[in-house]
Amino acid sequence: MAKLPAGSLDIVLGASYRDIDFNFQPDSGLQPGQVVGFNEQLPVSGALDYTDVFFEAVVPILRNVPGVKMLSATIGARSTDASKFGTDSSYKTTLEWSINDAVRVRGGVQSAIRSPSIADLFSPQTNNFPDITGADPCNVTTTPNIYRNNPDPAIRAQVIALCAAQSAVAGGASYSQPFGQARGITGGNPDLTPEKSTSFTLGVVLQPSRNFSATIDYWSIDLEEAIGAVGATTIVQRCFNRDGANPTFSLSNQWCNLFRRDAADGGIIALQQLSRNQSSITVSGVDIALDYTLNLQAAGQLRFNVNGTWTEKYDSQVTSLDPINNFAGSIGSTTGSATPEWRVNLGTTYSIGGLSLTLTNRYIDEMIHSNVVTGSSPVTNTGTAATWYHDISARYAITPNLAIRAGISNLTDQQPRLYSPNIQSNTDPSTFDVLGRRYFVGLNAKF
Repeated sequence: MAKLPAGSLDIVLGASYRDIDFNFQPDSGLQPGQVVGFNEQLPVSGALDYTDVFFEAVVPILRNVPGVKMLSATIGARSTDASKFGTDSSYKTTLEWSINDAVRVRGGVQSAIRSPSIADLFSPQTNNFPDITGADPCNVTTTPNIYRNNPDPAIRAQVIALCAAQSAVAGGASYSQPFGQARGITGGNPDLTPEKSTSFTLGVVLQPSRNFSATIDYWSIDLEEAIGAVGATTIVQRCFNRDGANPTFSLSNQWCNLFRRDAADGGIIALQQLSRNQSSITVSGVDIALDYTLNLQAAGQLRFNVNGTWTEKYDSQVTSLDPINNFAGSIGSTTGSATPEWRVNLGTTYSIGGLSLTLTNRYIDEMIHSNVVTGSSPVTNTGTAATWYHDISARYAITPNLAIRAGISNLTDQQPRLYSPNIQSNTDPSTFDVLGRRYFVGLNAKF
């Protein structure tokens, strides 16, 4: 839009309107929970609309001076008016410094908001069966000895009294939880508010030659009012003063009000795991990417690439009164809770003519159970070992518009890592491969 000494000043102004309607109608088998392996699924519907006004500007600062090939800044801001949440704003400021053709430094600060989805807000409350194997504080065999078997007789008496107040059976001298799963309730929460985050990045891009490049980026994200559901084990054990959440062992404590016990067997029922705005999450780490191509002349070409993420910390605080726990290197019993310290993808591709052969190796670091992070026993809260997956594939271009491809995923038939308490089927299907070795073949055609 304007010429500056270092280049062109570019500005974008815009506005947008979004109207989101969602209507999910499960079939007659899923609604009452008649399909084996699935809980009941009820209809979900709702509507939200958003009006946004935004701008972004790319500002050249310096060009072709000693130590600077190009220095530029990008600034932007957005105002969002949501039908349910009112008005929020966000911004970004980034800086990019090209020292020369081989070295570029980049960094920035940015804020963002994420409004709760229709599912977060309006999902009906349905039955759920979270795994709490060995985690009931009323168990006479619970380890470590911080609940029913606490060496302090005063605390032990308070635990037994609270167990008995919830259910005479649970307070009995030989009580052992009747099932590994609790009977819970999950669903949306119409009182949710938007999540808000601030992020910082700083990195360097190296490209000393045509056949090699490397990027290293440090990142840190602070998330406030994070939306999530508290784990079943956490809810139950906080009723019994885990993390100092109920120091008087009161039956009317907020955590104790989130579940009841069956009068007949003392088992945990009506455990409420509804979405809520939690206090804060701080995540930081380093992303690394390396790419190298080896030209073999008439014998073809070899390309190697590495993409990895190291998680420095994953600090989470459920409420402002709770301790801050670092969940880096842990896995839990809710979807998306797996946070290995290292995730790495290694790729090797050989190509010659129209043929390419690729070997991909995926690494997931070992993890302890998130319950161990918050003080539970590693005996009843098991983790997962480090895991490698290997995939091979081939592609042959018959013509410029026709290619055939084939391959094997999970070549070594690595089985999913089992742990407890888990998400589903004794594992985490969102992290580990539950299908095993499999084959594929396909044809790509352009018309």
